[in-house]
Amino acid sequence: MNRILKLSGSFSYKSNAASPGAPELPHGKTVDSTKVRRLVEELKDVLAFWEKQTLGFKPLVSIHYIDVIAKSNRVGSVFSSRGTSSNQTIVGARFTDDQRPRHVITHCITMDCIRDSIANLEYCLEIISDEFNGSISHEKLKMLTSNKITLKSTELSKSTFARLVKDSFYVDRFDIPTYEGRPEIKTSHIVTLYDTGASFEEILRSVDLSNRVFDRLDDHTWLLNPNQFADLYRKAPYLISMSLTDLKEMDPIQYTSSVSENSGIGCMTIPKPTNEPVIGVIDTLFSKEVYFSDWVEYHEILDPVLIDGDDDYVHGTEVTSLIVDGPSLNPHLQDGCGRFRVRHFGVAKHGKNSSVTLIKNIRDIVLANKDIKVWNISLGSEMETSFNSISPEAAMLDRIQYENDVIFVIAGTNNNDRRIDAPRVGSPADSINSIVVNSVLYSGSPAPYSRRGPVLCFFNKPDVCAYGGDDLDPITVCEKRGLRKNTGTSFAAPWITRKLAYLIHILKFSREVAKALIIDASCGWDTDTRMQPLLGFGRVPTHINDIIKTQDDEIKFTMQSTVESYETYAYTIPVPLHKEKFPFIAKATLCYFPKCSRNQGVDYTDTELDIHFGRMDSNGKIKSIDNNMQGDSEFVLLYEANARREYRKWDNVKHISEGTKDNARAKKTYTKKITPEQTQVFDTWGLSIKKKERLEGDAGKGLHFGVVITLKEIEGKNRIQEFIQRCKAGYWFTEEVDVQTMIENYLAEDAEIEFDE
Repeated sequence: MNRILKLSGSFSYKSNAASPGAPELPHGKTVDSTKVRRLVEELKDVLAFWEKQTLGFKPLVSIHYIDVIAKSNRVGSVFSSRGTSSNQTIVGARFTDDQRPRHVITHCITMDCIRDSIANLEYCLEIISDEFNGSISHEKLKMLTSNKITLKSTELSKSTFARLVKDSFYVDRFDIPTYEGRPEIKTSHIVTLYDTGASFEEILRSVDLSNRVFDRLDDHTWLLNPNQFADLYRKAPYLISMSLTDLKEMDPIQYTSSVSENSGIGCMTIPKPTNEPVIGVIDTLFSKEVYFSDWVEYHEILDPVLIDGDDDYVHGTEVTSLIVDGPSLNPHLQDGCGRFRVRHFGVAKHGKNSSVTLIKNIRDIVLANKDIKVWNISLGSEMETSFNSISPEAAMLDRIQYENDVIFVIAGTNNNDRRIDAPRVGSPADSINSIVVNSVLYSGSPAPYSRRGPVLCFFNKPDVCAYGGDDLDPITVCEKRGLRKNTGTSFAAPWITRKLAYLIHILKFSREVAKALIIDASCGWDTDTRMQPLLGFGRVPTHINDIIKTQDDEIKFTMQSTVESYETYAYTIPVPLHKEKFPFIAKATLCYFPKCSRNQGVDYTDTELDIHFGRMDSNGKIKSIDNNMQGDSEFVLLYEANARREYRKWDNVKHISEGTKDNARAKKTYTKKITPEQTQVFDTWGLSIKKKERLEGDAGKGLHFGVVITLKEIEGKNRIQEFIQRCKAGYWFTEEVDVQTMIENYLAEDAEIEFDE
C-alpha cells in the first residue's frame, strides 16, 4: 500500500477582477406596473403598522422572495438609504415551509428608510407606466443600461431605476415578521429576538415586561418561563426571531437496548498511562471505580444537589471507556489507534438536563482547557431541530470552533420513539462545524435508532457513520458495575473521536485536514457526492490504516493553506504523465470552519469556499473534475438553489469525485500555439479555492482550509514515485506519512532530558 503524502509549497492569491454588471432581468422575464403598485401598497401597510407602535426600536420588515435567492439578487436599492446598504440591515432569514422553499429575509431599518423606499418605488412605477407602456422586459432594461435608450424622468438615475426593476422582479411581497413557532406549548422557551439595535432591557420596557427576571444566554437569547413567553408573544410576536422549548431536554444519547446485562470486570487490565494524547469528554458523571481510572482526569461540574445516584455515573463512564480502551473491549473493532487519556467533565445527570445550563458549562469548560484539541459530546435532545434556525447549543459549538483550534465530535442522537420514522437529529447534532456521527450495522445499513438530516433544510448532517451496535451485536462498554453491552450513537461517536485525535496528535495533521481525511475515507469512489440523510457521506473504515494508506494504484495527498484574498490557488500540481496524457481519475474533499451567524437563520455560514480541481487548460484555467464553473469570468446561468444542490454552495464540507468507470481513458494535456514554431503544453493540474462573503466585512480572511486529493491510475499502475519526483522538480515538498516514525517522534516530544553535571 502507498503512504499518504503531505504536499506543501507556495499558494498564490488574487483578488476578484470581475466587477458587478448592470442590473438585469432573467431572459424572457418582465416587470409590470401592476406588481410594482402592489409592492408599494404593501410597504405602505408596513409603514402604517409601525407608525401605530410606540416602541423604542427600529421597525422590522420581511421580504418574501420568489425563490431561494442568491446574494447578488437580494434587494439592492430597496432598503438602501442614506449610506447604508440593504445587506447591512439583514437580521434574519428563513425558508417558507412548502414544497418549493423560498427565502424570507427580515431587515431592521428606519422609518425614513421605509418612506424612501416607498417614494423610489412610486417613481419606478411612474416610469414603467409612462415610458415603457406599463411593462419593462429583459431586453428593454438591457437597452437602457447599455445607453441605447434613455430615461425622460429625472426623479431617478438610470442605475437606481434599473436596480429597483430588478428588486421588484425578485421580491414576491413585503410583510411584518411573523412568529412561526407554536405558542400554545406551556413550557419554558429559549427565545432569540431580532437585533433591533435596542438592548433587551429597552425592549422589555417597550412591551411592559421590564419587571420580569430573565436568564440570559447572550445579547439576544434568553430563557423565558411559560408566562413570560406568553406575554411576549401576545404583545410583540414580530420581535421573536426563533425559539425552542427548554424541556430539561438534553440527555445522554443512549438507545434503549434489550441487551444490558453486566458481567465481571476482573479480567480487564491496562498499563499505566504515559504521554498519550488527551481527549476531552463532556458527558454525565464518571465513576472512578473502573479498571482504567488512572487514564482519566475527572472534573465533576454538576451541582451535587442534582445527583440522583449511581445511574448518573453510567453513560459518561461507558463513553469514556471506549475512548480510552475501546479496542480491548471490542477486539473486532480494532482501529490501530492505541489508547488515549481522557479529561472528563461531568456536566449532566441521567435523564433530562437543562440545555441552558449545559450551554454555559460547555463554553466555560472548553475555553478553560485550550490544550485539548478533540472533544467528544454524546449528549443530545430528543426534540427535532428546527427547519429554520440552528439550536443555541450548536451555534455555541460552531462559534468556539471558528475562534479556537478545536473540533467536536457529536453523537447523532437516537430515535427512541418508534412511532416516528427517523425524525430529524436533535441538538447539538445540528452543529455545522462539528463532525456529527450516526450509527450503522455491520451490514452498513442505518441502525434502527437512526435520526436524519439535513439541518436548516440544507446543511448535510450527519457527516459520517460508524458501528454503534444493535440488539444482536451490541458494543461492549465498561462502567462501575462491570462490562456491559449497549447500543446507540453515543457509542459510535467515540470511534471517530479516537481517529481524529490520532490524526491530529500523532500524525500532526491540522484539524481541517483531519476532518477531510475522515470524510474522504467514508466516501470511497462513489460519483454521487450527495449525502444520505441517515448515513452522511458514509461509513468510516474501522482501521486507521484504511484512512492514512491507499492502494498501490492510488496517490493520496493533503494540502492546506489560509485564505488571504478572493482566490487562493496553485496551478502547478505535477500529476504524472504517461504518453503525454494523465492516466488518472480523481476525487477531492475540502473542509473549513467558517464563522456562523445564528441570527441569519438559514443563511447561517458567513463565508463560502468553493473548490475547483482539475487539469489546466489552454486558457490557463482549471477544468474542474465536477465541471464547476462558478466564479468563471464568463457568464454562467446557475440558479442559487441549483448551486447549493450541485456544488454545495455555502456548505463547509465539499466532496467532488469523477468516480470509477470501466471504460475510463487517460486525459489529454492542453496545448496552445505561442508562435508557428512554438507550442505551450499545459502539463499540470490546478487547485483553486474561491471565497465569497455573505455579509459585509471579510470574515473569511485568514480562514484555514484543508484538502485531501486522491488520484487513481486507470490501469492499476503505481506511479507514486513519479509524482514525488515531479513534485521535487516543481518546487513542491512532499512528506510521506511514516506512521512508525511519527509515533517515535511523538513519544520523544515529552521525553525527559538529563544533562550531565
